[in-house]
Amino acid sequence: MSGSGANGTSAGSDKAFAVEQHGVDLIPDEERHGKPFDLFWVWLGANVIFTYVIDGAIILGFGLSFWPAVLAIVVGNLFMILVGLGAIAGPRAGTATLLVSRSAFGVLGNIPAALLSWITVVGWEAVNLVIATFALYQLAVTVHLPGGTVTKAACLILIMVVTFVVAVWGHQTIVVMQRWFSIALGVGTLVLAVFVFPKLHLHFATAPLAARTPFASWLLAVLVIAAGAFSWVNYPADYSRYLDRRTKAAPMVIWTTLGCLIPAVFITLVGLAAGTATNMTNQVAGIQRLVPTWFGTIYLAIIVGGGITNNFLNTYSSGLSLLSVGIKMPRAWSIIFDAVVGGAMAVYAVFVYNFTNSFIEFLSLMVIWIAPWGGIYLTDMLIRKVRYNAEALFEKNGTYWYSGGWNWRAIFSFVIGLVAALMFANAPLFQGPLIGLIGNGDISIYVGFVVSAVSYYLLMRSAIGRQNRDLAAAATVSDAPSLATEGTLE
Repeated sequence: MSGSGANGTSAGSDKAFAVEQHGVDLIPDEERHGKPFDLFWVWLGANVIFTYVIDGAIILGFGLSFWPAVLAIVVGNLFMILVGLGAIAGPRAGTATLLVSRSAFGVLGNIPAALLSWITVVGWEAVNLVIATFALYQLAVTVHLPGGTVTKAACLILIMVVTFVVAVWGHQTIVVMQRWFSIALGVGTLVLAVFVFPKLHLHFATAPLAARTPFASWLLAVLVIAAGAFSWVNYPADYSRYLDRRTKAAPMVIWTTLGCLIPAVFITLVGLAAGTATNMTNQVAGIQRLVPTWFGTIYLAIIVGGGITNNFLNTYSSGLSLLSVGIKMPRAWSIIFDAVVGGAMAVYAVFVYNFTNSFIEFLSLMVIWIAPWGGIYLTDMLIRKVRYNAEALFEKNGTYWYSGGWNWRAIFSFVIGLVAALMFANAPLFQGPLIGLIGNGDISIYVGFVVSAVSYYLLMRSAIGRQNRDLAAAATVSDAPSLATEGTLE
């Protein structure tokens, strides 16, 4: 692999514990490095999180019995393969996900999606800061440190420093840190399972709360789980873009998908089992009732660690999304800007008014935009066989300029997909007018994804075919590897 040592260590400016110099600019061939298996650790660390325990407990409250709930967890998390597919574009184009999507939406037409991505991700960044701060504060009080505002402030500052310093250092530091955190948090989660699984009750069930039929309840459960998978779709190329452009697609897809899928399924099952054994209205207190006191304290540390590792990716990718809007600043400064915005939101939530639950409801609704966007991004990637004119992603009047910088066919496909998704949404903040057709279930993100993908395919396949032919001809003449890439889908 170009620019890679025998042990897969970093090359060029992308070194662990040094500030990464690249943002959304193209990664030169001589700085490409790493192995597809590195993606497994990146995504595993980001998904060993307490949120999945909460999801497992929540879906049990929809009135599902144990085995239908297990099926919902498995089916919903299978959408993680979309994250794996999205990683293929990273080494082919050599840039971040929300910059690659300019090929579909246009250089300027991509700005709304990049801005939505930044808003969504910086929002989850703030939520994780709050959750990790409260968990660390509870841990501090448990080990008899003085409670109060000063300790709470110290906890927030510590979480912010670790999160933002690692994100400022950048890609290779995240790769290294995620491996360490993955192992530690993974072991802790396995121990948690040892204590929780023997206490599950297979025949536990509650009355349906949010839907009219058992199948509609199951659809809601699958939606809750699948939303987690869709929320990662605007990230994956960010972490694969340093790989050699000739890296085969299969290992990138497999290791990214497994890094997401394994912890998501396993930890959600732990939450499900816990929900059959005790009252999980307060999920942290519920878990602590099921484990020995000494491990309850350790698990608080695991919650803190999971919030931090999840935020490594949130913070890094939100910075890249901000740069993809077209704002000119060094990547490190985009992280500092995130620290100011996300940190201010966290300070308000911790010390003034804890709006976390309401904000999570808002952010959960925001995932609806990602589904139609993801349908277009992935369809575009597959039609063009992941071949990009990488330089044209930055050019005025280039291949991806379309009409004044906007691809209105992609915008149309996105809008109709978003509208279709909203028609079938059943979220705390919004209920679509057509949910009665499915017994008050929720199929919003599936509808949004499919409608946008199909529409984009029908409207753009001929135009992209012409782009592919022009790209192949240009590559033949110039022999430029940055234009037509070898072995795109093999």
